[in-house]
Amino acid sequence: MLLLITLKLMRSRDTVLELFSTFAFLEGDRVRQWLPEPRLRRSMQQCLTDVRAPDTGVSAHAWSLYWYKIWQSSQESALADASPVRIPAAQLHLAAYLQEACYWTAQKTVQRFPQLEFTLADYFQLASSETGRVLKGFNPGFGTNLKSYAPIVLTNFLKDYLRQRRAIDVCSDWALLRKMSQKRITEVLQNAGTSPDEREEYSFAWTCFKTICVPTGSAPVETEKTSQPEATMWRAIADLYNRQRGAQLTAEQIETRLTKLTRWIRAYFYPAVDSLNKVKPGQDSGELQDSLADPVATSLLEAAIADESDQERQQQRSRLHQTLAEALASLDATAQKILGLFYRENLSQQALADRMAMSQPTVSRRLKKAEEALLQKMLENLRGEMNKLPDPSELKHISIALKDWLASYYRPGAS
Repeated sequence: MLLLITLKLMRSRDTVLELFSTFAFLEGDRVRQWLPEPRLRRSMQQCLTDVRAPDTGVSAHAWSLYWYKIWQSSQESALADASPVRIPAAQLHLAAYLQEACYWTAQKTVQRFPQLEFTLADYFQLASSETGRVLKGFNPGFGTNLKSYAPIVLTNFLKDYLRQRRAIDVCSDWALLRKMSQKRITEVLQNAGTSPDEREEYSFAWTCFKTICVPTGSAPVETEKTSQPEATMWRAIADLYNRQRGAQLTAEQIETRLTKLTRWIRAYFYPAVDSLNKVKPGQDSGELQDSLADPVATSLLEAAIADESDQERQQQRSRLHQTLAEALASLDATAQKILGLFYRENLSQQALADRMAMSQPTVSRRLKKAEEALLQKMLENLRGEMNKLPDPSELKHISIALKDWLASYYRPGAS
């Protein structure tokens, strides 16, 4: 039902060119129109010309693999060269491709949490900003596709975001500084586009704040209600900073730095979608779109298409599907019914418990046990295909692939 409503609210994008170069413009809870991003459109048109393929000649899935492999190569290259963080063209093409997935996720979230002040547009913007998170976890070798994988990751992200935001919203600026770890402060400063020298200055100012305001061995306090430090404390923070760094900053300058840091922290935890025309962080000129990478050799597209049609891969997926279907059929009737209601009708655990006349903890336990049994069969299958056990870091993504398979099994048209 949700999918049917969504389709009525959205005009479908019919061409590959549209899918990889346009973004949704929302009006209320519906997509009013699809807006083309000129640079992405030119990039996609050039790719279509280079491979001499008509717009409808290569599937959207193949193009998603093409751009994913380019994105993957750009990440490996940046890591090897210690290059500055930038948004690759491939990621922006994939962000366009995943707009429907972001919308479905936003719609599901706003229905699940109607009591919150966030709108569908808010959730959509948040989901759209997390394309990188989706790509980092995606692995086409697990037998899933990007468009069905994305909503699972984005749904989990939005739930975590809401929990995290609630915790931050009740904090004063100074309580927020007390809660931060050194790792988080470093991430915040990098996200703000600060230079290495600036990161060192702000980070040390924060360290001095923690040293003075949260002395070692102090009794726990309700940090959410922490008030602004008094003038004597600001002077103590400045004195410590100046002694350690040989500087001459005033208490007011230290306070100004830490106030700015709290704004960056809140901006970091409340991400927004950036326009391609936005000035790059830490610079006075130049736009994000200036950093778009040029398309690489068309051999990557050929590899993606080959990957899509590769007979051995199709056979592996077929064997995995058969293994999981047989494992599912071997479960007891109650476990099968619980899985069916959960994945086919998308019921919450509490609604499922009411339907089954069970307690919610019992349903949760039975659901988890059934999924673990299927996951074990899936791991055995993958071990046979790869002649080795999956890497521990891959287990989370294999689990997500299983949930994706169950959703597709019970609702074939859902993705």
